Amino acid sequence: MNKQPTFNYLWPTLFGTFYNPEHQKIKKDLIKFFEEYKIQNPSRKSGENHKLYESNYDLHSKKGTVFQVLLKNFIVKSFFEMSKQANKDFSTVFKGKEIGVTIIDSWFIHYEKGGFVLPHSHGQCSWCCVYYVQLGKDATKTNGGTYFQKPIPNRNTLDYGSYYNKYLQAHFTPEEGKMIIWPSYVMHGSYPYEGAEDRIIVSANAQVSVIENGKPIKTL
Repeated sequence: MNKQPTFNYLWPTLFGTFYNPEHQKIKKDLIKFFEEYKIQNPSRKSGENHKLYESNYDLHSKKGTVFQVLLKNFIVKSFFEMSKQANKDFSTVFKGKEIGVTIIDSWFIHYEKGGFVLPHSHGQCSWCCVYYVQLGKDATKTNGGTYFQKPIPNRNTLDYGSYYNKYLQAHFTPEEGKMIIWPSYVMHGSYPYEGAEDRIIVSANAQVSVIENGKPIKTL
């Protein structure tokens, strides 16, 4: 037998970037809603994070709010498109099926100057997102940006045989109206933002499922 070697890259990690064309129209209303929320809910969640205000995780369940009316639909549609891309090789399997997006958690974070979030991952969901509501023009990948850690075990050595350990982080440039979606198991955090304007973001966790008889039966 004289067969040549073959090479395969397996299990790539899918990230999606989406842009809200209505962002500039809704930005002021979103920020006003967040400011009023902070007045009504003055306590802060500190934990290991630094110089920030974090809301409760139930914005999506508050009917009639600016979040519900102006932003939730964009987030849901983006999660749906993300799942379609992830399952494109199996499109015939899900043809004719009802697909539903369930927002499990949604919240906003208002960072003060120098505020940041340490690396963490989200559980009990398929996909996570960050939506940039407000940033100064001086924002960069490492000034107010979000970073993601490589989802494989680290090695203690960095030699020719462990080349995969060379690139341990991925960075995305933050922009107002931009949303990034990623699988829930990926560790991520945020760099401190030292710009003139406070950094404000919205995050959400979601499940995308096949629906039968009004109930989810398979998570995508």
